[in-house]
Amino acid sequence: APCTSAVTAPAGSRAMTEAHLVARGGHGLCAPHFDGDGTLWLASMQTGEILRLVRDGDALALAVAFSAGIHPCALAVQPADGTIFLADLGHKSVLAVSPQGQTSEFVREYEQIPFLGPSAIAFDGKRNLYLCDAGPVGETGLHAPKGSVFVVSSEGQLLLPVTLESLAYPSAIALAPAIPAESLDGTGAGAAVETVQPLHAAPYLYVAEMAANRILRFARRPVDVFIGAVFHQFAGGAGPSALACAPDGSLFVAHFEYALSANTGTADTGSGARAGRTDAAATAAAAGAVPGGARHGQRGRISRLAPTGELIDTLYVPAPELTGLALKGRTLYVTEGSTNSLFAIEL
Repeated sequence: APCTSAVTAPAGSRAMTEAHLVARGGHGLCAPHFDGDGTLWLASMQTGEILRLVRDGDALALAVAFSAGIHPCALAVQPADGTIFLADLGHKSVLAVSPQGQTSEFVREYEQIPFLGPSAIAFDGKRNLYLCDAGPVGETGLHAPKGSVFVVSSEGQLLLPVTLESLAYPSAIALAPAIPAESLDGTGAGAAVETVQPLHAAPYLYVAEMAANRILRFARRPVDVFIGAVFHQFAGGAGPSALACAPDGSLFVAHFEYALSANTGTADTGSGARAGRTDAAATAAAAGAVPGGARHGQRGRISRLAPTGELIDTLYVPAPELTGLALKGRTLYVTEGSTNSLFAIEL
């Protein structure tokens, strides 16, 4: 049954909140995403299973919907027809799963050069698909900043680079809320918009560059040119691992940190979904055991940034390997890889 974990922010924090455990399941739980009907989908990276949140009597549970791919690490549902798109590190491609359950390869290369392995995907209001190409952890990073970001047109016929072979592990992607076209006149009027308006254009694309511990912001000016800059620089931890935009334009950023081993107190570099392999800690967590990171009092950290890039507040969950964010109304859902847990935070 669902339980509540009270998480108190440290002295000096601007946020005091509680994270609620919603359900546990999968191995390397990640990639929460709501479809148009309000169903929450998630990925079990180590098993290739796609899960959904369902009601089981008086409780909520994660149920296997289908298996697809080898190591799905991100998913997004196409708004028009419900097709589920998966970023799969094993296939090194983006897969498309139709509502009838048929799986096909959507995109795997740019100018005949294979992807390293897509790590994040997201749709904009015009059904264009944005994706990060980072490869497995360690393939790109500070030692090899060769990660890329691409956009695929809604017709699937045009693949454009947002930034090519220049990033130190791009791990997450999100689009700012759409704003009215009349606010895109260069006067800055769009910055004052606080509620969701009819879709005309998404003014900014946010990318988490995990190894550099920062968030980048790209503006599309003119139509096929993306201009990027550092939006916010963080310090501490392994870096930002997930993003979610709120209707008011603020940005939630999940920070990943390796859980400490329950026996040694050292970082267990194989326990998280981002590590790309299964380990005993994740298996024990799925069975209800207390993971190492939780035993050592490690907590996960989520930053909320203003549209200007300033830190607004900080939220916490009981374990550190944060792998995904999804926002629905005033509830923020968080996945954590070392415990295979889905948490919810009421904002």
